[in-house]
Amino acid sequence: MSKQLRVVLVGYGYWSPKLIRNIRAIPNYQLIAICEKDETRHAHIREEQPGVEIVRHYREAFARRDVDAVVIATIPSSHYRIAKAALEAGKHVLVEKPLTLSTKEGEVLLDESRKRNVVLMVDHTFLYSPAISKLADIVRSGSLGEIYSVESTRVNLGLFQRDTNVVWDLAPHDFSVFLKLFSEKPTHISAVGTKTVVHPKQVRAQESIAHITLYYVSGMSVHVHLSWVSPSKVRQITVIGSECVALYDQLAPEQLMIRKQGVYPSQDDGESGPLFTYKMEESVPVMYEKEGEDLLRMLSAFYDAAEKGVIPVSNASLGLDVVRMLEATEKSIRNGGKRVWIHWSKRSMFSGFFLRWRQK
Repeated sequence: MSKQLRVVLVGYGYWSPKLIRNIRAIPNYQLIAICEKDETRHAHIREEQPGVEIVRHYREAFARRDVDAVVIATIPSSHYRIAKAALEAGKHVLVEKPLTLSTKEGEVLLDESRKRNVVLMVDHTFLYSPAISKLADIVRSGSLGEIYSVESTRVNLGLFQRDTNVVWDLAPHDFSVFLKLFSEKPTHISAVGTKTVVHPKQVRAQESIAHITLYYVSGMSVHVHLSWVSPSKVRQITVIGSECVALYDQLAPEQLMIRKQGVYPSQDDGESGPLFTYKMEESVPVMYEKEGEDLLRMLSAFYDAAEKGVIPVSNASLGLDVVRMLEATEKSIRNGGKRVWIHWSKRSMFSGFFLRWRQK
């Protein structure tokens, strides 16, 4: 019989009930307590999660011997402080994205997890999507031809965050997917952002719209459009190759489609004819295993990492790489869209290739 992983959930907000539902669906998990400092929410928690112990102070929970792991579902600005305390207490840690709000803080957490020999993992849920995994297989197979560009759109009306802008809220999804899809990492980033709606209680306005471009040595470019103020919810990633195009649409009945498409120099020698000829066939759905929930797979991976030593897809090194990309994006926005180099560590560059090899 497998050993149970006894967990404490820190924070009870939008994402927490989804985490709890999936934790309870895995027999190898035992939810010990929910830690929520806001006592006005305790009655609500008791109503939604009857029978679960509620703890106010997370350090009190981390000191308990009947706790093996901590799941952190709090605002991003608190991730570093809470995760560091959990790691120092010798607990395995699963933290919501982004890992931290700075590379320096992320490096401290990564070093602490290695020193304590405990798991540090980030909830980049989309990496556990069968459609994204299949898209990665397609990209690696070379069937799309030379990858020209990627176009990603992640827009919706809300949810505005209290302590981060739209980049730190939404871009981690796309950045983590790009790190999984491609063996190379972007060299630099340029980005612009727009501040629209401002809450009177906010100290300063946060960007609610952003356009980000990632540049790669191979010549491939990636464009990301993010928004909290769009009237329509769109979650799409299009990978454009010289032979085929792959379209991932999270909200469509068929999430992954592929279409043969190409642009070729015209063989017509005349000066008035078209320069290029075009090939475009009908899109066809890609078959893959669709059963199960991404969040359930992510939590199962956390169990396997903590109890079996399996390296998870959303490991701390990948989570830290996402933070490096976010920092570069933020710096570019603050500098009016100027290109900013991403400062990859040597460990980051080589561990990325090694981990992707292990995951194949």
